[in-house]
Amino acid sequence: MSERPTWWSFLHPDLTIRLLFIIAFLLLVAIGYAFGVYDGIVQKNLQAALNSLGALLLYAVPALGLLKLKRWARLFELVLSFIFVVIGFIIMFGHNMTMGVITIVPHGLIGMYLLSDDCRRAFGLINKAD
Repeated sequence: MSERPTWWSFLHPDLTIRLLFIIAFLLLVAIGYAFGVYDGIVQKNLQAALNSLGALLLYAVPALGLLKLKRWARLFELVLSFIFVVIGFIIMFGHNMTMGVITIVPHGLIGMYLLSDDCRRAFGLINKAD
């Protein structure tokens, strides 16, 4: 990236805007699941709290890894995106068309970007000169 505001200095210099959008999306979903953990604890529903905690970790851990441009986080999120696209198709054709599309679109877009040359360049998987 060329021109960056000074308040971005704490971010990795190779972090792209699209990757920041993905990280923001993942963290926003994780925050939603944090409320689910709280709700499960308040209602004394241990199963719901644990389910929300697991989902929170599935979104927050790769988001923080992507923020630091860790290769494991890219691979982990790529696998999760693929799994969620498959689940989205199952939901779409088996249960609810709208929920299936809502699942497929963001995870499909995340997977497409994580496979792009721009993203691979940011993670150092291909040369920056290419």
